[in-house]
Amino acid sequence: MTLLSVQHVSKTYDLRLGWSGKTQLIHALQDVSIDLTPGSCLGVVGESGAGKSTLGRIVLGLEKPDRGEIWFQGQELSHLKPQELRSLRRDIQVVFQDSFNAVNPRFKVREIISEPICNYLNLTSAEATDRTVQLLETVGLTAADADKYPHQFSGGQLQRVTIARAIALKPKLVVLDEPVSSLDMTIQAQILNLLLDLKQQFHLSYLFITHDLAAVAYLADRFVIMHKGAIVESSDSLDLSNLQHPYSRQLIAAQLPAHPRDRKSFLYTAKP
Repeated sequence: MTLLSVQHVSKTYDLRLGWSGKTQLIHALQDVSIDLTPGSCLGVVGESGAGKSTLGRIVLGLEKPDRGEIWFQGQELSHLKPQELRSLRRDIQVVFQDSFNAVNPRFKVREIISEPICNYLNLTSAEATDRTVQLLETVGLTAADADKYPHQFSGGQLQRVTIARAIALKPKLVVLDEPVSSLDMTIQAQILNLLLDLKQQFHLSYLFITHDLAAVAYLADRFVIMHKGAIVESSDSLDLSNLQHPYSRQLIAAQLPAHPRDRKSFLYTAKP
């Protein structure tokens, strides 16, 4: 059974070049197709500008493709009526890279997390508060954090808040758009462990968009590698022995070594 199916999606943008009025056509996505099964994590890997985030925005419905189809739970999203699409949106949530810009700085955490709950669930104020506290505790925060503002949290703590908001409606799919790239290494590990625990606890499916190969290798079950808007390879492993495309091998070889003493062999491997 397929939860999400992206079929032959393409997306282009017109980039204005200075004051001349001339434009350049940018091919953000070129005939991209992916499938995601329930309870799994698909890693979308590639360098900056590869089209990863554009793919994520199209899956979320924030952008419309020029061509292609997006199927979710057996429904093609472009053919849905607004009310049907709104109902379906509760099953697709997102965690963005920049947690500070992903929340309203004037809202307390209880308002940030309870907003989707109040929009979709018919709960009393007391029930919504109880649900918010449960979500905070689920992501490793406390009930006292509900009355704090975003600026009172560290980046890692605030990312936990956005994760709590993302799982508030018990979605089927969560798009993770570089969720740990702005955090230091120790906090990255904590957030990745949290995401893994939540995936198992709530049977979540993830579309994990990142350029961090170590992070995606830890969380994802399968991988697609993107380059210049196209998928160049799909694999069950990011091991060099399993990759055939020259760009895929170059991308993996470009990782920094785990220890400085391995730097010499790394530089040799990374040669074109």
